[in-house]
Amino acid sequence: MFFIDQLFIQQDYPDGGLPFVGQHVIERVDLETGEKLPPSVNQKLLEGSFSTKLTIRCNGNRVRVEGNPSRWQRMDNLFGLKTLDECVEIYNHVLARYDLPPFTKNTRIFHRQTPDHKSSSLVGNGAEITLIDWTRNHTVGQGKEPSFIRGMSSMQIGRGREPKLYPNGMTCNWGEASEWMMTKLYCKAFELRKHLKKNKRKKNGVTPDELEYINKLITYCEEQGVVREEHSLRQKLLKRHNLQFYGLVSEQDFYIHLNDIENAMKTLHATHDTHESIAHQLLEAGAVDTLRKANVTMSYFSLWQHGADLRDVLNRSQFYEHKSRLKHIGIDVSRPFDISRMCPTLKRSEVIEVQPLSVPDWYQLPRVSQSNVLPFRAVA
Repeated sequence: MFFIDQLFIQQDYPDGGLPFVGQHVIERVDLETGEKLPPSVNQKLLEGSFSTKLTIRCNGNRVRVEGNPSRWQRMDNLFGLKTLDECVEIYNHVLARYDLPPFTKNTRIFHRQTPDHKSSSLVGNGAEITLIDWTRNHTVGQGKEPSFIRGMSSMQIGRGREPKLYPNGMTCNWGEASEWMMTKLYCKAFELRKHLKKNKRKKNGVTPDELEYINKLITYCEEQGVVREEHSLRQKLLKRHNLQFYGLVSEQDFYIHLNDIENAMKTLHATHDTHESIAHQLLEAGAVDTLRKANVTMSYFSLWQHGADLRDVLNRSQFYEHKSRLKHIGIDVSRPFDISRMCPTLKRSEVIEVQPLSVPDWYQLPRVSQSNVLPFRAVA
C-alpha cells in the first residue's frame, strides 16, 4: 500500500489582503514604467519535534506549504499517511497559527485566460498540488538490499528513463532532474543509520527513549531487508493528467502512475550472490589451521587461475600439499583452469523474493491529532 511521503500545495486568493508570511519581503518596481509589482516573499522554515521541518509562505495572494506531512512531528516515517485529507489537515493546523486561511477542496475548474497563441490552462477554486511523493516498502531478505538495488539498476523504466546507481550501491533513481517524475529505490536501514548519526551530532542529541526506538526500527529494517520505493510526481505530470486539483482527485487516481517499478520487477529476477575468498573457504573447510597457510595456498591458486602449471612452479611435495588443500573446497589444480566450469569464489546464489513489508505491532503509526497538538517554532 502506498502512502504520501512529501506534499507541496498552494492556493491563490485573487482578492489578496492576506498577511505576509516568510522570512523576508522584497518590494519590486518595474524600472521602465515605474509600476509597482507584486512583492516577493521567501519561505519561512518551521521546526517541530524530532528535527522535523516544513516551509510556509504567503505573499498576500498565494499561500504555499512544502514538506513531508508523514514525517512532521514524528521520529520516523517508515509508514506514513495514506490520504490527502490527512496531510492537508496537518498543513491547515500550521496555517491557522499564522492567521492564514485553510487549504480548501476544489469544487469546480475553469479555463484561465492566456496570451494569444498559447494553449489554454485550467485553474480551480481550491488548493493546487504542485508535487507529491508516493512511497511503499518492500522486504527482500536480510543483507540482500544492495543486490536487489543493483539488479534493478540494470533496467530502464517507463519511457526510456535511465537508471543512476549511487556509488555506495544503496540508492538508485530514475529521472532525477526530470520536471515530470522521479523514481527511487533505496535501502531504508542505511538511510535511518545515516540520519541517526547526523542527529547525534546536534546540540540536543537524541534522548535514550528515542535512541531505543530508532535502533529497534533499524534492526527491524535490517532483518527484513527493507527497500523503499518512491515516486515523486512533479508539476508537469500533475497538470498533464489534471491531478493537481485537491478535492477533485482521489488517491486511486495517482496509482496508475506508480507502476514502473512493479512492471520492472515482473521482468527481472534479481539474485543475491554471496562471495568468499579462497583463503577463508580453506579455513572454514579445515584444510588449513592458520590464515597464513591459507593465504600461501591462495597465492598458488591465483597463479593456476592465470594459466600457470603448478608442477613447474612447485616441487613434488609442495604441489601435492597445496593440491590436497584446494581439493577440500572442490578445486583440482592438476587440471587446467576452465572458467566455464567453475566459479570458485561463489558460495551461494539465490533469487530474491520481494514481499510487502508488514507493520510490526510495536510501531508508532502516524496520528494527525497527535501531530496537531505538538508545538513548533520558526527557525528561519
